[in-house]
Amino acid sequence: MSDPLTWSPISLGRWFGTPVRVHIILILFVLIRLLSAAIPGAAEGHQLHVRETACWLGLLLLALAIHELAHAAAASWLDCDQEDVHLWPLGNLVGPSLAPRTSEHFLVAMAGPLTSGVITVATAIGLHAVGAQFVWSPFGNPDGDAGAPTVQLAGGPDLARPLSSPWIFGWFGYLNWILTLANLLIPALPFDCGRMVRALSGSTSALSTKDNTLTFWLARFCTIFLVVVGLVRLAMLRSDGLTLIALGLLVELLVRAETRMLEEGGYLDQGVFGYDFSEGYTSLESSAAKVRPSRESALKRWRRRRSELRRQRRLAREIAEEQRMDEILEKLHREGRGALTDEEHRFLVRVSARYRNRTKST
Repeated sequence: MSDPLTWSPISLGRWFGTPVRVHIILILFVLIRLLSAAIPGAAEGHQLHVRETACWLGLLLLALAIHELAHAAAASWLDCDQEDVHLWPLGNLVGPSLAPRTSEHFLVAMAGPLTSGVITVATAIGLHAVGAQFVWSPFGNPDGDAGAPTVQLAGGPDLARPLSSPWIFGWFGYLNWILTLANLLIPALPFDCGRMVRALSGSTSALSTKDNTLTFWLARFCTIFLVVVGLVRLAMLRSDGLTLIALGLLVELLVRAETRMLEEGGYLDQGVFGYDFSEGYTSLESSAAKVRPSRESALKRWRRRRSELRRQRRLAREIAEEQRMDEILEKLHREGRGALTDEEHRFLVRVSARYRNRTKST
């Protein structure tokens, strides 16, 4: 429980093999929204306001479930390792990781926003077919009831009646639209676009600078942008400005944590604070100035660790294939070729061809 990113007390089991939990931020968000709606105000319509809030919160949970199911299904289909999911109001509160990223991870990260975007477009088309107008502004309707679509009434266009069918579909599409925008347009953790950028930078060196990857610069730009827009919204007396500022600070905290993860690997390579104690403490008393050897950049250390992980995985795979090959050959010798299953036969052909190609290349 030392890492706030893992404060997820409620488990929802495994979705396509991916562990899913509910983060404390989502729990507090739901409780605060419901309590705010339940505060006594005008007596007329008060209970309806509570029902509205409970309804769109339920729609948000449904949108989050569909969004994360798309990630989990894509990871299962591509046989790709997927991080544990910690649900928060904008998807998965994923933290920084030095694990290698591939093109499969890019597709997994893209699956969530793509699914939410498809739902958004389908909802907007459906509302248009019945004469309603979808809410495309990420800040919602300025007059309240943020996700309610505009419908044509006898007295002119007005917001859809709360809890009506257009209202429910409009809110569901609007919440999916918010998930799509946040996870597709903010190229920083904890959003999906940040994971997509890391998947690209994990396989494309052109996205890297000397000591910092492009991901860090994008994240810091996002921090500045979100804070500036939040301040502008606050100046306009819009409470959503505080949300944008909080998102910007969260992005900055995560990028600082990722920077420390990249840097800390080299701090102890040459002893504490860079001193060499192999000659005892008297080495500190030498009058001659000692020049510290140049230290590998954070990016080079990261690439070296990534190459080592790849090498270890390749060796483990080769050892497993050799053991499997020995078992099949023993079965072949003992029972004959007819006893082999289709999977064993394909494995034997595939590995034998690989060994022949390796022998020819050497």
